[in-house]
Amino acid sequence: MAKVGSPVTNKFPIGTAELRIGPMASAGRLTQAHSVGLIDDATVEVTQNSVDLLGGFPQLLIASAIVSQESTVTATLREASRRNLRVMLGEGLAGAAPADFESLVVTDVALDGTSFDVTASDGSNFAAGDIVVIYPDGRPEDVVVDRVTGVATDTITIENGAAVAVNGTTETVHIYIANQVAVGGVTSTQYFAATLIQIENSSGRPVGFNFWKASSSGSMSFATNATDFGSLDMELKLLQPASSEYGSGADLEHLANIIPSHPVGYYFGGGDA
Repeated sequence: MAKVGSPVTNKFPIGTAELRIGPMASAGRLTQAHSVGLIDDATVEVTQNSVDLLGGFPQLLIASAIVSQESTVTATLREASRRNLRVMLGEGLAGAAPADFESLVVTDVALDGTSFDVTASDGSNFAAGDIVVIYPDGRPEDVVVDRVTGVATDTITIENGAAVAVNGTTETVHIYIANQVAVGGVTSTQYFAATLIQIENSSGRPVGFNFWKASSSGSMSFATNATDFGSLDMELKLLQPASSEYGSGADLEHLANIIPSHPVGYYFGGGDA
């Protein structure tokens, strides 16, 4: 006989987990391409609320019933990527990743600081309306963020001009498209699928949770300091899809035979207890 308090299984969660978020059409089959990146920790919490029936005199507990259930996923993220910030700000998932394009100013800069001659043919990668970041090489403190008002062959004109004088004949100037994340741009709730996966320490098998429909429910807190890398807390609210969302032609149609018995999601583990 085992001693009192001896382990019954070898299900002891430990190690790095991976949180994946992606379009609902890919629910249940998210890949590493959908990962939010490095995280410190993650928690899946299912909160159940119940009501009790008391009867008799003195009153005793006769029955208890679960009347509601809410589920959330929280994770401490380390990567302040544009995609992660969009999700935490309630803007949902972006489409295709924007191009990260940079040009170097190697010729003249206009005296008024509003026109920059970029390298040959690079001007075609910029367009009026683009938000660009401009700074002299080695002097990021002299950064300028401005809107492009026009592009003529290989000359970029910005709206308000550089705050600090730069001269492309004597120093290199960097100009790149600033892929922004709007703050205060939420117009409607955005939904997506989520998966939390971990490698089971005892067996090496992947275990975790699949959720069909989620939305951002927390706030965006961006903190940084001089003694440690920054972190961000992401909180997702997990929802039950409507029947129309897994009906014919809908994003979750591929889960039509699974969702009715697993309304919000499920835990997938090994074949043992």
